[in-house]
Amino acid sequence: MVDLLQVVVDEAAKAAATSAVGAVSTAGRNVVSLLKERLGTGDSGKDALSSRALAAARADKEWADRLIEAVSELHSENASTATAGIENFRNHLAILADPPRTGLKLIVGPGGSGKTELARQIADQVQADFPSGRVEVSLARYRDGDEFDAAAVKRYVLEEFGIPRGEIPVDDEQLDRQFLSVLVTRSFVLILDDVELAAELALFTRFRTSLVLATASRYGRELKACDPQAIELRGLDQEGARQLLTDFCGKVRPSEEPVESDLLIGLCDRMPLALREVGVTLAGRAGETRPVAALLDEYRATGVVDAEGVIQDSLRRTFARLSDAAVEACALLAEHPGGFFTRATAAAMTGDPKVLDELIAAQLTHQFGDWYSLTILVGQYARGLTADRNAGFDRLLAHVRDTAVAADFRENPQRLRTYVVPSKRTWDLPVDHIDWLEWHRTLIGELVKLAWLRHRHKEALQLAGAFEALVNKRGYWREFVEISDWAVKAVEADKDAKPGQLPRALMMRGKARFLARWFPAAREDLDKAAEILAGPAVGIAERRWHTLRASLAEFRGRFHEEHADLLVHRRAGKAEIDRELGEAARQLRLACAISTELEDGPALAIHPRMLANVLIKLGEPNEAIAVLGTMTAEGRNRARVEMVYANAYLALGELSEARARFASAWNQLTSQRATQYAWELRELQARLMTAERDPGAIDIWGRLAYDATQIGHPRADRYFTALESSPPDRRR
Repeated sequence: MVDLLQVVVDEAAKAAATSAVGAVSTAGRNVVSLLKERLGTGDSGKDALSSRALAAARADKEWADRLIEAVSELHSENASTATAGIENFRNHLAILADPPRTGLKLIVGPGGSGKTELARQIADQVQADFPSGRVEVSLARYRDGDEFDAAAVKRYVLEEFGIPRGEIPVDDEQLDRQFLSVLVTRSFVLILDDVELAAELALFTRFRTSLVLATASRYGRELKACDPQAIELRGLDQEGARQLLTDFCGKVRPSEEPVESDLLIGLCDRMPLALREVGVTLAGRAGETRPVAALLDEYRATGVVDAEGVIQDSLRRTFARLSDAAVEACALLAEHPGGFFTRATAAAMTGDPKVLDELIAAQLTHQFGDWYSLTILVGQYARGLTADRNAGFDRLLAHVRDTAVAADFRENPQRLRTYVVPSKRTWDLPVDHIDWLEWHRTLIGELVKLAWLRHRHKEALQLAGAFEALVNKRGYWREFVEISDWAVKAVEADKDAKPGQLPRALMMRGKARFLARWFPAAREDLDKAAEILAGPAVGIAERRWHTLRASLAEFRGRFHEEHADLLVHRRAGKAEIDRELGEAARQLRLACAISTELEDGPALAIHPRMLANVLIKLGEPNEAIAVLGTMTAEGRNRARVEMVYANAYLALGELSEARARFASAWNQLTSQRATQYAWELRELQARLMTAERDPGAIDIWGRLAYDATQIGHPRADRYFTALESSPPDRRR
């Protein structure tokens, strides 16, 4: 595990380094003052300052605590915008009168006891003490049986703090580094809902300047060790229970029948879920003379004696008032993959575009933007109802498959794809096709898995293949690791699989894996694909077979280039790095040769650029320029070619040509609003200005370092190295 104190002093040293060029906030000045107080004003680079600060922190715990507090305020201006959505009812007034304000506090109790709402209200009480805002994480979303996806939780939290998804690393090592650097520089409230294991808490309990409020249904030995004095709940306070009941009773006024209302609340054991359900039942009795007393009489007559009975009775009454179509729709939606649905996916699964409105009117759903889910109790009840679930799944699968494939074709009809293309592939929705894929990425991932489990191998491959359009445009490679894993399993299990499908699936999984820095597993996939493609093209067009070989050579080239980049990051020897880059160049030359032989225009607009980029890293800029001269490119790829040209001319010292190419790339990418290349462009600008001996270069490097530090970007260390090598007279 990474030493958290080391991360703290690293962030403090970064703040000091950026303050040298004027990029500093009030919190940054506080950190610099603490460093000067303990270490003096001697000039030193970031790494040296970090080393000295670490030694001082280990020797002086009081000073270390002050430094930790100061560092936690560094980026408080980048507060999370997440809100907890406080429900309007009172809950455990004694706890709220003196809420916990530091460390970890567990809130345990049975389902329906109001744990999450209490956590939200505590957070609301203490929020002013935590300037970086609030984040709420439902851990159940990241748990599949015994497997817990810690990386997905980290990525979610980083996004909640405003870190752009494209700036969050795919691989575990850099992700953990960014996660730590972001969280130690912020003081926040975290609500962790549905904790089961101490390891889930351990992701966050190291950040002692923040408050972690965690809910759990089971308070076993492991969790007791984390917090021996947890808040243990049963039901609400009496006054809170009265208010919650009133909130859901509609036009019925329980206060007009105080004795009977308190009896009803007691029957519900003051449990929020039971009170909600009995409130909904009472709302349906508006207009009766004494609705609360009448409902109590009915409960006595039918044997309802506890909260569970109240809930079941309420659900039976609610479903009895629904139409037959709504009852069946509810049963189907209870099995909707992922638990969340839109109006379109609900209409597809149920076969009825209007039935969702009836479920909403009956208060059986929660809404989250454009997405809906059944309430927990409704979902549990509806799963026991009869419905043709196979037909519902088939309709949903066909709808999502058709729409995803249409999005894929809308993005690029000429892209290499090996899945069986359905007849419907025209995009006709009034939203952006890539946005649609992004919004439905979790659902697509669930459907790929379920399609495989139901032996719907063709559809699993279609969905996985269409998802490539999203990862090629916006990333999501970590999600694609799992999707492509199911795709490989699907094609291996499909006795009707088409030639080319298995090597393509292996190649895509291999690429996802090497971008995640899982190099041994990625190499295994690419080697398997190579073994298949080394054989004859049987049952597939010769040209298509060779196109797959060119694609494989591209992926293998990128594999070795990524491995070389990792070796650079780990300060490996030059010979080892050059061996990887040499193999990358060899594979990319093969890709270029095959694409040239095939006269494959789209491939020839990409492969030479990739090769040229590797050649520059190998110290062969003249050859890189010669390679670039063989290609033609348009659109965004043309701007990226200009960036490679600029790097090549910069390596040769031909600064005027490098400046012209940089300006061309900058103008093109700005007009295309291609923000994913912003870091590369700004870094290229700083390197060019440094080579031109422009004194303004130090300001560009300083701003890059400051911006990268704010989001914990892995490039930050590179920028600080550039800062330290800048002329000292430019630093303030």
